[in-house]
Amino acid sequence: MPVYFDFLFQFVGHIISIVVVLMILSGRKESRATLTWLLIVILFPYFGALLYFIFGNPTLRVMVDIKLKKDVDINIYKYYNQLEEFEKNEKGQLILKVTNCRPTLCYGLEILTNARDKYNKIIDDIKRAKHYIFFEYYVFRQDETGKYFVDLLTEKAKKGVKVYFLYDGVGAMGLSIRRSFLNPLKDAGGNVSVFLSPFSFKTFFKLNFRNHRKIVIVDGEVCYTGGINIGNEYIGEVFNETKWYDIHTRFCGDAVHQVEEVFAKDWFFATGENLQELIRAYEFRSGGDTTVQIIPSGPDQKSPLIYNTLFTAIALAKKRVDIITPYLIPDQPLIELFRNLALRGIKIRLVLPGYNNHPLVAAAGRSYYEELMETGIEIYETMNVMLHAKVVLIDDDWCTLGSANMDTRSFKLNFELNVVVYSKQFVDKLDGVLDNYLAISKKINYDEFIKRKYTKRVFEGICRTISPVL
Repeated sequence: MPVYFDFLFQFVGHIISIVVVLMILSGRKESRATLTWLLIVILFPYFGALLYFIFGNPTLRVMVDIKLKKDVDINIYKYYNQLEEFEKNEKGQLILKVTNCRPTLCYGLEILTNARDKYNKIIDDIKRAKHYIFFEYYVFRQDETGKYFVDLLTEKAKKGVKVYFLYDGVGAMGLSIRRSFLNPLKDAGGNVSVFLSPFSFKTFFKLNFRNHRKIVIVDGEVCYTGGINIGNEYIGEVFNETKWYDIHTRFCGDAVHQVEEVFAKDWFFATGENLQELIRAYEFRSGGDTTVQIIPSGPDQKSPLIYNTLFTAIALAKKRVDIITPYLIPDQPLIELFRNLALRGIKIRLVLPGYNNHPLVAAAGRSYYEELMETGIEIYETMNVMLHAKVVLIDDDWCTLGSANMDTRSFKLNFELNVVVYSKQFVDKLDGVLDNYLAISKKINYDEFIKRKYTKRVFEGICRTISPVL
């Protein structure tokens, strides 16, 4: 009997491997991801197949298309307009063609460089809310900071303000485990939902797709988005020794309505509830003094818009490209683009954290340093600081900031949101932030780096190989 069982176990394992291998080969993943999955499935048939269906499943786009396009057409009326800086910007015109994301106006555009400032401003705006609050986060901790925001939203809900609270099933998994944390908000009439819960059979095999967006909108008048989540850890100087550097943005004007549509689609996907009528009831045209493009991206798109935006803009660089990112895992076309630009004499600088909250991802990123630096690309790492900002500056007339990292996960697996800004004045302000980061960073020396220990090279290589599933 044991021999028969062992034979059956191996036979079924081989069948599973063959079926999943055929599924992998029939897909359109890049060669490194394909090879990684093939090795995992062949070496570990049962476990590898389970991992593939969870982390390599390509079917989410179909599910999203059906739910968003067939069931309902969420289309918030948007006000399109642009100023002269956009009309004369070659990058903007081509990005419009590539993404079909039309320009709009905003005003009061601010850079928020730490969690304390961001939280204080959001708190003030929430306290002034009269009609509704949209609140969407990837990470939301159940600590003092998280409790304060839940209490604040609960207070507004008790006063009749409609509150919509959406959190990611993996990034904020603690909210699903400790459900009582949000009970006060629910009891007060607040609307709470999870985006792709890992504890639901319907969505369990989609948990590799994350909603990485951070959005707060109050009454359709003011919007916050960027890279700062909710939790004690992001106020590093107060709650722990490790400093956490990040960037968020706040703005008002017509552009707010475009972000509202992004939130409305996320909310409908999670709940089936259409917020279109609510938003339109309070919608108004308010114009602006700065041209921006709101770029949403996710696995529901046939071609990822943020990746296309970055690739187009970087390819058009004339003088310099500065990239601030916590995680660097570029695909081969992007690597070759960087190398080509550097060889043409365009200055390229990458600023990354020396201390990283995801060490495996950091190791995978360092595996790219050598091939990038050998063409003259400069790489800097902050000293004892977790740098979580996501910013790209090109020449003196183009920049973007938001939730997307410079890695494959953000480009292909996550739901992300970036804001592209066409304002020389705003670029100058971000240059000041860049200078501050460079002042606390150390430039990686190419000659010293290539002499690093062989064990480090091997570890980095392993992390790079498995990066598609990190």
